[in-house]
Amino acid sequence: MPEIQKEASIATIPFFKSLPASDLFAILGITTTKKVEAGENLFSQDDPSDGLYVLLSGKLEVYIFSGFSGGAPKVLAQLNPGQCVGEMGLLDGQNRSASVKVLEGGEVMFVPTVGFAVLLQSHPHIAKEVVNSLCDMINNQPKLIIRSEKAVLIKNKQLAPALSNMKALCAILREHNKNVAIASR
Repeated sequence: MPEIQKEASIATIPFFKSLPASDLFAILGITTTKKVEAGENLFSQDDPSDGLYVLLSGKLEVYIFSGFSGGAPKVLAQLNPGQCVGEMGLLDGQNRSASVKVLEGGEVMFVPTVGFAVLLQSHPHIAKEVVNSLCDMINNQPKLIIRSEKAVLIKNKQLAPALSNMKALCAILREHNKNVAIASR
């Protein structure tokens, strides 16, 4: 796939949508692509997170296993080209919260956690955009209430562009998502 198409795909990720082309190309510099076949699992729930996947072609299904549904998988989403999975794991290193199966073979682009952490140190503008995007994600959750002195910093997107802040914001989002999932059962 030509680099310009990969740049367009990576620019659709909420963390990266406001970045200039030079930053997108820096991110592309640490990526790899691979072909995926229908029926294979990209990763499984509770696997260690190793990065973010951007679907370039094909179709993916995101699902979880939960004791509440009698062991049957619950489909959370189907992903089409341009969509991504694993964004929280890219930043916080927590185990995968869901499984991802390839429905239609195609190609994925992989952004590794380790390479991205190094990139954040050398490209502070990328780090600032990621923090701002996480703040936006939190601010756009209508039922999420943060009882902390940092709530104003999140609301006003005034957190330092540090990996520790990204991990804290991811923790807030993961806990909120877990509570929403439990309430919807």
